[in-house]
Amino acid sequence: MYKLLIMLLFAISSTIFSQELDDAYLESLPDDIRNDVIEKIDMRNEIDKPIYRRSSTMVDKKTLTKLRFGDNIFDMMQSSFMPINEPNFDSTYVLDFGDILEIQLIGQKSSIEQLAIKRDGSINIQDIGKIFVSGLSLESVNKLIKSKISSAYIGVEAFVTLVNVRDIQVLVTGNAFNPGIYTLNGNSNMLHALAMAGGVDENGSYRKIDLIRNNDVIKSLDLYDVFIYGRSGFGERLKSGDIILIKPSLKLVTISGAVKRPGLYELNSDNSFLDLIEYANGFADNADLKTIRIERPFEEITEFIKIKNLDEISSIEVKSSDRLNVRGYERKTVSILGAVNSPGTYTISEGETLSSLIKKAQGYKNNAYPFSGILNNVKALEVNEVAAEKLYNSFIQKLITKGDALFASESLPFILDELKKTNLSGRVIAEFDLDVIKANPSLDTTLDDGDQLIIPIKSEQIYIFGEVNQPGAIRYKPLKNLEQYIADAGGTLSSSDNSNIFIVYPNGEIIRSPNGKWLSILNDEGNNSLIYPGSIIYIPRKVAAREASKVASIWAPIISSTATSITALSVLNKN
Repeated sequence: MYKLLIMLLFAISSTIFSQELDDAYLESLPDDIRNDVIEKIDMRNEIDKPIYRRSSTMVDKKTLTKLRFGDNIFDMMQSSFMPINEPNFDSTYVLDFGDILEIQLIGQKSSIEQLAIKRDGSINIQDIGKIFVSGLSLESVNKLIKSKISSAYIGVEAFVTLVNVRDIQVLVTGNAFNPGIYTLNGNSNMLHALAMAGGVDENGSYRKIDLIRNNDVIKSLDLYDVFIYGRSGFGERLKSGDIILIKPSLKLVTISGAVKRPGLYELNSDNSFLDLIEYANGFADNADLKTIRIERPFEEITEFIKIKNLDEISSIEVKSSDRLNVRGYERKTVSILGAVNSPGTYTISEGETLSSLIKKAQGYKNNAYPFSGILNNVKALEVNEVAAEKLYNSFIQKLITKGDALFASESLPFILDELKKTNLSGRVIAEFDLDVIKANPSLDTTLDDGDQLIIPIKSEQIYIFGEVNQPGAIRYKPLKNLEQYIADAGGTLSSSDNSNIFIVYPNGEIIRSPNGKWLSILNDEGNNSLIYPGSIIYIPRKVAAREASKVASIWAPIISSTATSITALSVLNKN
């Protein structure tokens, strides 16, 4: 009885939830919004499911290894010990037992025959006899067979093709990420075998990897020769029974700061700090060579060794776990375009400001409109994107729960769709009037790396968008008021929300109408500054009166982004 009651309650709760949003309503939503709503519902259903133990999964190899130079070469590893591909072979490939040759004769005698190399290293050609080919290169065997055929037949030409490559088995051991016996083809070298085994583990060496054959080390591979210097010295091709032994790592040393390739490197016993700098591709352009220091852990403390010059660093012995740090000069890159005399990208020093950049750009042109200047900041863009995403998700949740009066608003899906499509800007409100800044230096804005300044020309347009009959640009007139501009746009639609009209000033400031009072404002002497040249008027869709203030929070980032885009595009078109 108890189990039956539990099942009944679960069925009832599931039915209630499934009825929160009917199919007809979902179909009425814009595609992107509908997909996001369904995804949220699926996520909540997943959270509500009982939790059971899941089967284990493969662990990402990256999470198990140190982030040091060379690790990304072996990001992937094979999931089995069987071969999954065959490296291409060339004329230097050495034949051995298991390879299969195809010999085609053309001329007075024509035939095609496939011959497998036997254990004694030979093949047997009809009417020619036994030919030993094991240990010879493909090119040499091709010449040998052609010679034999031309001696035996007149007017017959032979073509030799390697049609199947033998399989070999090698042991990858030592500090391999996934040691074991691997099956490869006979054209493989040490790098192929290492890749199949996932490379070296976190304690393995990239500098000393031995190839052992018949108990003798016939090759010692230093992968830095490949990774840094591009040398392809992988040694001869592997044979069955070969052992690849990865030795433990030697000195692991970090180089950081103003170098071209910072990271954790492995040094041999005969390497110096100069070698470490070379491995890091040398100093960056902004390196301050007077600030080089070595951080050396010693018991429970860290010693700091300051370096006066590069000659001194070559005489200091490298110890494992050392960290070489090179500070860089702080340099910022900013750009300015539009109505300035020298637009472009500039390198500025710490503490430089908006006014100093404009001076570097040789000031404004005569037709510049500083009041409409735009300062785009990378950090502000990141904040705006995070805020918009949270806002969007919160209103999607309102659609799902159906417990908020906003659910009844038909305009909400439309507004959310607009927000989702909007390309947000990182615009920061700033003062661009150089005379104002001179009078009050505290109004000058300090620039960050990546900032962009856009200086438009003086606009003679007012832009009006939203729920009006004829959205677009309208000629600016100094004594015109808001009501007249709306009339020029054909008036508002029946769906317009006249109590929440937005005006975006050229400087980016957004003003929202106080309960529709603006429509009654006449541009007398005290109020003619409400509409500036280049301003944007936005009339949103109507929502329930009690929800207007909530929906206004969604319109703000949409309208701000629209205003920035219009100003920026006008500048780019002029250029």
